[in-house]
Amino acid sequence: MSSVEYDMPKFGEEARVQTLAHVTRARVETRHVTGTSDAAYLIHAFGEDLLMKMQLNVRRFVVLYSIPVQKPIGSSTVAPHFERWATGASHAGWMIGWRDAAAPTEPDQHWVETYCYANLEPDFLVNDLHKLYWRTDILQMTRYFMLEAIRANVPLSPMRAGYRI
Repeated sequence: MSSVEYDMPKFGEEARVQTLAHVTRARVETRHVTGTSDAAYLIHAFGEDLLMKMQLNVRRFVVLYSIPVQKPIGSSTVAPHFERWATGASHAGWMIGWRDAAAPTEPDQHWVETYCYANLEPDFLVNDLHKLYWRTDILQMTRYFMLEAIRANVPLSPMRAGYRI
């Protein structure tokens, strides 16, 4: 996920060979409990911080983006800002939905969650091309989710909202 944000050389500059490892700008923090099928990622990119959770079972991916909000703002307020992004994700095979949520241990924290489901091929775990496709697609979907939030002026950072995560 660290390649969500990277420097692209400009056309007016001299072309030189660069690797992604040298131009990535994002930083990612990960939380995972061994033996579970999910992990949480805090992605620091584009001057924002996005809380993303990912679940994988043998046949399905679930990617969940969490946006901190203050009531009365909710999913019906936030979702329209991401229609263009959701259309692109749907074309790539994702089913997109929106819901209002609160953290069970932090009832004063309100979130809009964007959930993205994708059904996987039966041989996903042993097929390197399928894994490459979905890995790349999750990266691109996350990159453009963050860029769309910035374009729509939707703040993503739970820390700036004063949330404990």
